[in-house]
Amino acid sequence: MRTLLLPLKLTNVTENMISIHDYLKNSYNEKKEWLAESIAFFKDFAQMEEEFRQELLNKNEYCICLEGEMLSEKEIHSRSMEENY
Repeated sequence: MRTLLLPLKLTNVTENMISIHDYLKNSYNEKKEWLAESIAFFKDFAQMEEEFRQELLNKNEYCICLEGEMLSEKEIHSRSMEENY
């Protein structure tokens, strides 16, 4: 059996390639932005945790929390971890 191949128009192929390329590029950039935001969040969280640990190592009697209230070390340790952040 012989298969009849129709000639492809080069412009159609080029347009399809450009469309696929644009789609892949946009998808890649969206995922890259999403990952960058996620990594930045974890870096910020790690930095906050490190600053909190440094504050506790300074042996200051009081610490300033994120909400701006000043608490003693005993009060901070008595709270759950979620409340400390």
